Amino acid sequence: MDIMLARILKFLNGYLVNDYMFRIGLFIVSHYVDMENYDLNRFMSEGDFTKEEVLDFCKHLGYDNYDDFNQKLVSDYLVRAQQIRSRMLGMSAESFLDRLDDGYDKPALIKQLEVITDNIFQKKRIILIGALYPLSIAVEFQTDMISFGKDVVQYHHSIDNIEFNKNDIIIFISATGRALNNYLMDEKSASMKDSQIILITQNEKYKDNNDVGADQVLLVPGQIGGISFNYQIMTMFDIIRIYYYQKYYL
Repeated sequence: MDIMLARILKFLNGYLVNDYMFRIGLFIVSHYVDMENYDLNRFMSEGDFTKEEVLDFCKHLGYDNYDDFNQKLVSDYLVRAQQIRSRMLGMSAESFLDRLDDGYDKPALIKQLEVITDNIFQKKRIILIGALYPLSIAVEFQTDMISFGKDVVQYHHSIDNIEFNKNDIIIFISATGRALNNYLMDEKSASMKDSQIILITQNEKYKDNNDVGADQVLLVPGQIGGISFNYQIMTMFDIIRIYYYQKYYL
């Protein structure tokens, strides 16, 4: 997936400094589907960036001027939209459920994934939180959802510039579920409580006894800590983006 958005996400998802480079990347992700309407002056004005900062960002991605950089962004968006359409044609979300481990209530899981998809549509921003491997798996989901017009970012605990609010939906990935409590107790991320939180976990303890602050708990079947956890997370994200595409993007 050699598109500019993928390069920007690779940079953002591993960046730990709140400087103009990081803020420019976040601005592009937030306005990705509308970038064709942003000339340099509007970009600087709405993002509160200087010309030097924007050109430095473009130069780091191989472009000497903003117009060529923006043209590449827009061109890549159109190509990506066509790729998604071709990939989604005739695809059934239910067929992906066969990839999950046995021992789950299929109708109940389908209903829950459909509800989560509706909740994602209703919120302005999706924030992904979790360990390195699960978040790496979620990049394809992140890229598609941004192409669908959603603002999707990964949150790093060492970055203090993201303020959570009621327009956010947080997808928190934790095999045991305990990490969510730690985040909610931390002063930097205490405002997470204002957002809708979905916990993806393998800990059956939270199926009927959600005491970690999540609004919904998506239980992944299988043994806690098993290798299959990450593969099943990938399947969950695939199902959600198929539902989203078919219901809200077509």
